[in-house]
Amino acid sequence: MINAPTKATLSEPAAASDKFPSGGGEMGELIRSFNWTDNPLGPADHWSQSLKTCIQILLSSVQPMLLCWGNENIFIYNDACRELLGSQHPLSMGQPAVTVWPALWSATEAAVAAPQLQLMRPDGSCYQFNGMPVRDDSGDTGILFMGAALNNGKAPTFVKTDLGNFTRTLLEQVEPVIREGGLTLVINLDIVPEDIYIDRDIWEQILLSLLTNAISYTLKGGVAVRLRQEGNQVLLSIADTGIGITPGLLSEINAALQEPPRTRRGLTVANEGILLHGGELQISSIPGEGSTFTISIPVGYAHLPAEQVVRNAAPVHKAYHGYLPHMAAEMRTCREKLQQQSAGLHYRQLLEALPAAVYTCDKEGRVLLYNTAAVTLWGRAPVAGVDMWCGSWKIYEPDGTTPIDLDSCPMAEAIKGAVPVSGKLIMIERPDGSRRIIQPYPDPIFDSAGNLQGAVNMLVDITDQKTAEEYVSRLAAIVENSDDAIISKTLDGVITSWNPAAERLFGYSAAEMKGELITRIIPTDRLDEEPRIIGQLRSGNRVDHFETKRVTKDGQLLDISLTISPIKDMQGNVIGASKIARDITQRKRLFEALQESEAQYMQLAIKLEAMVELRTKELLEANFYLEKSNRELEQFAYVTSHDLQEPLRKIHTFAGMLYNVNKDILSETSRMYIEKIMQSAKRMSLLISELLDYSRLVHVKDPFVETDLNKIVKNVLTDFEVVIGQHDVTIAVKELPRLTVSPLQMNQLFHNLIGNAIKFLSPGRKPVINVYAEPLSPADAMALPDLDPSRTYCTITVSDNGIGFDQVYADKIFQIFQRLNDRTAYEGTGIGLALCNKIVLNHKGGIYANGVPDKGADFKVILPM
Repeated sequence: MINAPTKATLSEPAAASDKFPSGGGEMGELIRSFNWTDNPLGPADHWSQSLKTCIQILLSSVQPMLLCWGNENIFIYNDACRELLGSQHPLSMGQPAVTVWPALWSATEAAVAAPQLQLMRPDGSCYQFNGMPVRDDSGDTGILFMGAALNNGKAPTFVKTDLGNFTRTLLEQVEPVIREGGLTLVINLDIVPEDIYIDRDIWEQILLSLLTNAISYTLKGGVAVRLRQEGNQVLLSIADTGIGITPGLLSEINAALQEPPRTRRGLTVANEGILLHGGELQISSIPGEGSTFTISIPVGYAHLPAEQVVRNAAPVHKAYHGYLPHMAAEMRTCREKLQQQSAGLHYRQLLEALPAAVYTCDKEGRVLLYNTAAVTLWGRAPVAGVDMWCGSWKIYEPDGTTPIDLDSCPMAEAIKGAVPVSGKLIMIERPDGSRRIIQPYPDPIFDSAGNLQGAVNMLVDITDQKTAEEYVSRLAAIVENSDDAIISKTLDGVITSWNPAAERLFGYSAAEMKGELITRIIPTDRLDEEPRIIGQLRSGNRVDHFETKRVTKDGQLLDISLTISPIKDMQGNVIGASKIARDITQRKRLFEALQESEAQYMQLAIKLEAMVELRTKELLEANFYLEKSNRELEQFAYVTSHDLQEPLRKIHTFAGMLYNVNKDILSETSRMYIEKIMQSAKRMSLLISELLDYSRLVHVKDPFVETDLNKIVKNVLTDFEVVIGQHDVTIAVKELPRLTVSPLQMNQLFHNLIGNAIKFLSPGRKPVINVYAEPLSPADAMALPDLDPSRTYCTITVSDNGIGFDQVYADKIFQIFQRLNDRTAYEGTGIGLALCNKIVLNHKGGIYANGVPDKGADFKVILPM
């Protein structure tokens, strides 16, 4: 316990005020004379009503109470605290708590939810202060501390006592108080042969506390006190015929008795005194019948601290009964409340018995009483006297989105306007998130003088009703707007409902058919169907898609599909039928027409099958001769190329020999003719060779294998090594991918593309050729009609800065024998790019060219990955 010296000083006294606070003894006078102008709280006439109320409460209390208010926790206390403060009084008045108790307050501030203080007097007595947070409308806060003595400053003294006589003496003093309450005291005190050691003051407090509790909660009957010994235990029981304790409350009391006491009253005092005697307290109770409190303590003194036992004490103890007046006053107060509760017991029982949620509020809007149905509806139990207007967690307008403030709810309207409120719907939300639609019926309550006392509100849960209404409304809308005729009837066949679709289908209005028999629309040759259908319905069975015929008002016979369901009452009895009729006349006609068409189609299919078989035979025969022709063409191409190449070689050879042997005697004209013969023979040989390569690509049989294109390009550049050196060509090749291709065809492809780039170089600048690869985006693949958008592709580009070409010829250059340049200036047969196009097509890809005259050209080869 901490008794810190104060560092505060008194302010200059102010003129005494006779307005606030009134009374309060010495501390009331000190507060009125204190100079509050220079204090953080300011002048007293500017204080909030909450602060004034707290001060008036503590000044009127005979128990020690103190108040810490505002951000500075300004200290105000009553007369009962003066002795506890010792030398700190009166200097503590109006000072910050941290100045009054520097060390103690730092620990107190940490316990904001339930702050406590504990002070010890020089004589050893100790007081515990339990704090209650207070807040006013302006946002200022404070803590009101209420104190209770933990002990009287001295250790217990246990003396040998004739417990029976001692207890009887106390009961004789209490009996007048019991008789005043209209009760009977029954005393049954056995002689206890063993020595009993008690602290007589504490035992008096124990007995009087338990008697006060028993009398306070008993309206009729009485209290019985019994003392007896069982084994080495002395038992003292106090039984009453009072209101009893509910199981839940009894559980809470027993749990509280196991914890350190927070206040020094009633059962807490009794239990602590019993524990000091090495005993225990047991409580049993039956609600509405009464309670029994039983104390058991050991005989002898072996269980007690030896230094606190006095063996030769005076045998006579004259009990002091200063507690009796307080006991009588407390008993009267408690009984008055109990009588008020008893008077309203019938009302409470009625309230609890109601199946609907019902609760009451006082005129300020505080929730007072509510029944179990209300707790179930709200999903929570409100705090009586604290919760305002309603126990709902949240309230909304019926739309479920617009919130309603509690002080604007129907109950608030009824109390504020002093008139009943009806016809309003609200939606409440429970703490678990579930929602219900409620119809409230708040009604004000007035006393006999016509003064408003509060209101009672009945909450009717109409969620299921609303759901049912919405369901019925939707069902009615479906019936009204259905394209099918929907008819209901009794089991006797009397029509009870007839929707618009039934009017359109059968030609009768609802007015014409309601109350009539259903047989009115049944053909005479089908009247036997109705009893069979009713029989199935009586058994609770449903009739699905029953096809029959019905007659319209104008005598037309319709093909109808019926679905008939039984209608049951609340007890599950079949009382009628609901019939859905669909006109299938057109469908039947279409079905018959379809059957007729199917027969015709079957005949046509047989003819087509014969034609297909004949055509297939012709195609197989044509395919045989086509394959035979292709083989003959391949043989012809091979033979032709071989037979043509041989004469060309001879022409080229003998023309060369003729030129070399006779070049000195030949004329200039003759030499020119021989050179032309040799060039033509060489060109013819190249043309035949490339034509042979092109024709072979029509029926390519080269295997496709995973191939490193970097090696292919490297081999091609080796073939052109001399030409590259002659023309000082720069060729940059970036990393190319590995693809599943024909290596031979890829060699032909790059040979033609790189060869073209070298062939068509520009004489005005240093030739540069770039070869690189990049992935083709899905968007670009979608833009090219010849590609499969489900596959991935890469683009291999061969670009040069040569003579280029006009873009209008971009498609023409891939056609066989097409040339854009003078063959005398640039050698070639016009087959190379056509061969490239054929190779790319064999690989399911594409090739595209972009050219700019005298700038260069790009050839983009797209191949699948």
